[in-house]
Amino acid sequence: MTEIRAAALDDAARVADILTEAFSDDPVMNWMFGHRRPIGDMFRIMTNSIYLRDGFGHVAGDAAATLWLPARVRPRFPALRQIELALRVLASGGAGAVRRMTTTGSVLAANHPRDAHYYLFAVGVRPHAQGKGFGGALVRAGLARADADGAAAYLENSKPHNTPLYERLGFQPTGLLPLPDGAPPLLAMLRPAQNGSVA
Repeated sequence: MTEIRAAALDDAARVADILTEAFSDDPVMNWMFGHRRPIGDMFRIMTNSIYLRDGFGHVAGDAAATLWLPARVRPRFPALRQIELALRVLASGGAGAVRRMTTTGSVLAANHPRDAHYYLFAVGVRPHAQGKGFGGALVRAGLARADADGAAAYLENSKPHNTPLYERLGFQPTGLLPLPDGAPPLLAMLRPAQNGSVA
């Protein structure tokens, strides 16, 4: 098994590249952006500006990666990077894509649990490495931190075939998020705070 390790800021390009490939067929992101190109822009900007600065992640070689925010950490998204992302989305998908991105962001923020929780922003495995256990192993590494902190964990699941994996890891569906008409389903899932080892 490829070694799983904590991602450093120097890994930002690798993490963004892995997640871009893994999410190239993501139904929610493709609906939101209307084009695959902004998926890469989004991951590059968010990885560098938020998740490997204010949060943490893990990598399994060049095959898989995760990005998390710890409990009680409020992300800081610099205004210039927000503008950069909006302009890139506008160039690829037009004003409608910017509106969908803004609306989706608002829905996600409004539906996070109110109690302190670890947020799994993204877990992705390159297509050639899927089915080898990398996704579950990486998520467990993040859940170990949540458990050590006595905190819940939360994610949004855009691919129904991943639901059984998340359930095996202790996540429970809490409901579909109210995205605009025409959006694919996005399922909120919560793993209550636990003590002890991760399943």
